[in-house]
Amino acid sequence: MRISARWNSEEQLLAWREAWATAANRCLELAGHDSRIDHRSHAERGLEERPTIHEGVVARAMEKKGIIFDRCELNRQIKADNALLRELRGQVKKLAQTVKNTIPALAEAMENLRKNLLLFCYQLGYLRKGKERLNASLNTLRPALTQYNQLAKDIRNKMKERRSLLSEKKSFPAVHVFRHRELAAKIAALTEDLEELRSEKNLLLASLAYSEENAADQFPKDIAAMEQNLKRLEEQEQKYSAELDAALNEYAGLREQAHGFDPVQLHEARHAIRPGKEQEAENRVQQVYGEKYSPLLMFDSKKAVSRMLNEDIEQQAVRRMVRQAQKEHPIFKSKKDDKGQER
Repeated sequence: MRISARWNSEEQLLAWREAWATAANRCLELAGHDSRIDHRSHAERGLEERPTIHEGVVARAMEKKGIIFDRCELNRQIKADNALLRELRGQVKKLAQTVKNTIPALAEAMENLRKNLLLFCYQLGYLRKGKERLNASLNTLRPALTQYNQLAKDIRNKMKERRSLLSEKKSFPAVHVFRHRELAAKIAALTEDLEELRSEKNLLLASLAYSEENAADQFPKDIAAMEQNLKRLEEQEQKYSAELDAALNEYAGLREQAHGFDPVQLHEARHAIRPGKEQEAENRVQQVYGEKYSPLLMFDSKKAVSRMLNEDIEQQAVRRMVRQAQKEHPIFKSKKDDKGQER
């Protein structure tokens, strides 16, 4: 294959990237650094984490001045998502591998896993809120771009028509009075139409905070960037949904272990430590998202976890058991030793 034909091929790009990675890693080794780079994509390396996007010198320079850039903000969110996902995945796996043989140990494991479910639900809710915002922006920008392009086209056509009439009017001798008047009337009407179209276009740009100078280029770029971000959020949502399903399966396994224990005692043990576990989840989310933390979203996440685990049904079943025990033993009182067994 001629070099001109393969210059922009994917094979050539991969070869260049591999050569660059080899050279860079050699220099890092000679300089005594432990860090290494890998030219392969996350998918090729078998990594499930979402890669960050290129920020660029301009975006970073503006960030240093205190101006928040969408791509920089997205990268910060990607890094926070990946860190939280790594942490949760490791915890779920660890909990699933541990055998629980006492009520306190089983209660601790189940509430820890429930805490992780809470974090998964919060993150999924956060991602879906982000998708809603992006879709709302796209639903505004897409028709606005169509309207802008149509206005720009109409302006070009009327300007072309007006130039043609001006040229025609100029070419006619002054003696053709009626034709001059006819052309002048058409030119005046076109001028008025142009003013209205330009005014409409300027109002559209002002409503979207675009300037006349950058609108033609920035409009499609912003839409493309939003569509790319939306795709990334959808990919991350799929990963968190898969992890949530895996955690629910592990929780089902712990429920199987719970069949050999007194359900009332286990229920009491779990509810005794639940507030602390929920507070741990809230603290972790606040640590990851800072000012973007939403108490309302955390409240919704708690309700979602409760529905997933059928906790209302479980609560009712425990109450029935307690009432039945009280009927059978009027002086019924639950006493437990340190291992959570009846004395």
